[in-house]
Amino acid sequence: MPELGSVAWPPAPISTERLVLREPEARDRAAFVELLSSPEVHTYLGGPRPRDECERALPETPYRRPGLFVIELSGTMIGMIELKPHGTSGSGHARRDVGETEIGYLFLPRAWGRGYAAEACAAALGWFAGALPGEPVVLCTQTANDRSMRLAAKLGFTEVQRFEAWDAEQWMGVWSPVTPSG
Repeated sequence: MPELGSVAWPPAPISTERLVLREPEARDRAAFVELLSSPEVHTYLGGPRPRDECERALPETPYRRPGLFVIELSGTMIGMIELKPHGTSGSGHARRDVGETEIGYLFLPRAWGRGYAAEACAAALGWFAGALPGEPVVLCTQTANDRSMRLAAKLGFTEVQRFEAWDAEQWMGVWSPVTPSG
């Protein structure tokens, strides 16, 4: 991701109509283990990690780093969003000229189908556009992941490439913040 420069991390929690996006805390550890070891969550991500491995490897306060938000509903973690340098997830076939930052997200299955992903991703993208005006963001997903493809369209990502990786067709879209002309 481009340097955050003078942008403070973590930012103040971001509140939406139903959700709060915030920095991870120790109380989120069990939900992180569940996210990382869930077969449903990892259907299009190469499969889950073994639960015992996650329990051993995950620190007490999981993954505190710039760009990572916990998504909280009524005081409980239901997912995460990360804005990270594009290409760090090993998608070596993906274009590098469409943006330096990639958005990724994981939600617990009990939170699926309620619009939380769209609400949280829109808030994270809004924060990013304010923190780094004019910087595009990319999203990569398998074309077979219907939910993620619909979310990308709803958020305004425009297809720039399809490619084969991990024995499946991948889709890459780019999102550029609208800047007022004046």
